[in-house]
Amino acid sequence: MKKLTLTLAFISLGLGLMAQEMRTVRGSVTDGTNPMQDVVIAVQGKQDVRTFTDAEGKYEIQAEVGDLLEYSYTGMKDYLVRVEEVTRYLNLIMIPDIEELDEVTVTRSRRKSQQDLAMEYESNPRIIKTAFGFLNADTAPGQVRMLDQNQILPVALCILDVIQRRFTGVRTVGNCQEGGAVIVRGPGSVGNPRVAIYDVDGLVFTTVPTWIDVSQIKRLALISSIAYTARYGAVGGGGVVIINTLTGSSQNPTRYDQARLRNNYVKEPALEGAAIASAEPTYMEALREADSFEDAQTVYSRYESQYRSSPYFFLDAYKHFYQTLGETEFADQIIQNNSRVFDKNASMLKALAYSYQEQGRYEKALAAYKEVFILRPNYSQSYQDLALAYRDARAYDKSASIYARYKYLIDENFLLPSEDFSKIIQHESDNLLQLHAAQVGANAKKIVSDPFVQNTTRVVVEWNETEAEFELQFVNPEGQYHKWKHTYVDNEDRIIDEKMTGYSMEEHIIDNALPGLWELNVRYDGNKSLTPTYLKVTTYYNYGERDQKKQVNTFKLTLRNNWQKLLSINNPGVSRVR
Repeated sequence: MKKLTLTLAFISLGLGLMAQEMRTVRGSVTDGTNPMQDVVIAVQGKQDVRTFTDAEGKYEIQAEVGDLLEYSYTGMKDYLVRVEEVTRYLNLIMIPDIEELDEVTVTRSRRKSQQDLAMEYESNPRIIKTAFGFLNADTAPGQVRMLDQNQILPVALCILDVIQRRFTGVRTVGNCQEGGAVIVRGPGSVGNPRVAIYDVDGLVFTTVPTWIDVSQIKRLALISSIAYTARYGAVGGGGVVIINTLTGSSQNPTRYDQARLRNNYVKEPALEGAAIASAEPTYMEALREADSFEDAQTVYSRYESQYRSSPYFFLDAYKHFYQTLGETEFADQIIQNNSRVFDKNASMLKALAYSYQEQGRYEKALAAYKEVFILRPNYSQSYQDLALAYRDARAYDKSASIYARYKYLIDENFLLPSEDFSKIIQHESDNLLQLHAAQVGANAKKIVSDPFVQNTTRVVVEWNETEAEFELQFVNPEGQYHKWKHTYVDNEDRIIDEKMTGYSMEEHIIDNALPGLWELNVRYDGNKSLTPTYLKVTTYYNYGERDQKKQVNTFKLTLRNNWQKLLSINNPGVSRVR
C-alpha cells in the first residue's frame, strides 16, 4: 500500500508538471491542394485561447502539454489533436464533412445478412445472438444497451446485480437468493410494472435466470423497443434481456476471416525491399554501400555533424551498425554519446525501445520505457509498456504489480478508462498469469482467458507517434484481404478515444481456419509533421499455450500513400486438441 501511495503521488506530481509546460504550436492547414484561411484553432475547454489561420493557411497558438487543440471550419470535418511533450508543428489536411451522406449510403449499402452477422459475431462485440437470429446493436430498431464480458464484474452474485449496477434507469426487484424481476419500461396501463423476459442462448424464460454464473456471460443486452420485442409476443411487452454465455457460444469459437465476407482480392503487390529503401535518406544509402566497418564509420562521421540534432539519424545508424554489421559496441556508443536527442522525447524513446525489443535487449528496453513512464504517467499505455518490459526482463512479479496498479488507478478515476484498450491490456494481464502464475504467486486455475484469443496467432501493432494515420491490410493465403483503418476520416471515435486515454496500439486475430502464409501490409498517410513514424509488430503464435512464442519486428514509415509490405506470417492453422 505504501508503494502504491508513492506511485499515486508521483503520478499527480507528473501531471502537475506537464500541465505547467507552455509551448508554441505552429503549423499550416490546407484542403489537400490549397491553403485554408480563417480555420479556427482553439484549446478545448479554454474559451479565450483561440486563433485563426492566415491567408497562407499558417497559424501559431500557445498551449500546454495535455491540451486538446480543436480545428474547425464550416463545411469541413472537425479535428482534435492532443498536445504532447514533443509537439511543435502540426500540419493538417481538412476534408469536407459529408457525414449525413455517409450515413444514408452505409444504411442502404451495408445491410448484412444473418450469415454475415454470424461470421462477424466473434470479432464484433456489438452483435448478440437471440432466439430469432443475430442482432447488430448499431443497426437494430430502437435502443440496444449492451455489455460484453470485460464490462461485467465477476463479483456480482447474479444477473440482477449486473443489471442494477451497470444500467441506469432500469429497476430490479428481489434478490439473487429468492429471485426477482427486471423492469425496463416502467408501469403498465393499469399501474402494474411490466417485467422483462430473458433470452438465454436462444431459450426464452419468463423468470429471472439467477442460476447463470456471471463469470460465464459473454454478452448481455437490454432491449425495450416494441419494434423488436414484438416478435416475442405478449410476454415481451416489458422488454427483453438477452444473454449469451461462453458455453452457449462455444468455448472454442470459430474465428472467421473478415476478408471472406467480401470479394476482396489484392490486385497489385505491395512495395518492398529496394522500392521502399529508395525513399530513405541519402546517409542510409551511403552506409549500405560501405564495403567495411571502417568505411561505414567514415560515412557516419561525415554525416554526424549535419544531423547532430536528429534522433532519426542516430537511431538509423545504431540499427545499421548493430543489426547489419554486428558492431554492438560502436552501435551502443552512438546512442550513449547522443542521448541528449532522445531525452524528454517520449516518441523517440519508444522508437528506441522498439529496436531494443526487436533485438532481444530487454534490460535496455526496460530502461527506455521507464523514462517514457516518467514523461507520460497519465497515458494508459505507459502501464502496458512498462509491464511488458518487466515481463521480458523476467521480472514477472513487477509486471503483475504494474497491471494491478493500472486497474486500481482506473477504479479510482486517476486514469480514464477505454473499452478498446481495456480488452488489450486484459489479454496481456491474463496471459502473464496464465504462463507465469507461479512466479507472481497467482492461482492459474482461477484465470479465465478470452476464448477468442486463446491458442491463436495474435498480432499486436503499436506506433510511436500518436498522430500517425495509416491503414493495415491483412492478406490471407488465398489472396483476399481485410483492412483496419487508423485514420481520422474513417475511425474518428477510436482516435479520439486514444487521445483522451493515451494509447497507440491495436490487436488482431488471424483466422485459424486458413493456415498458410499471410501478409501484413501498411499504407502510411503521415503524422501531421514531416517526421517518420515507427511501427512495432509483435506476432504471437499459440497465444496462451505453454509453447507460446513471439516475434518482434520494427519498421520506419516514411513513404506515403503507397501499400508497403511489412512482413509475412506463417499461420499454423486450426487449434490443436488440448
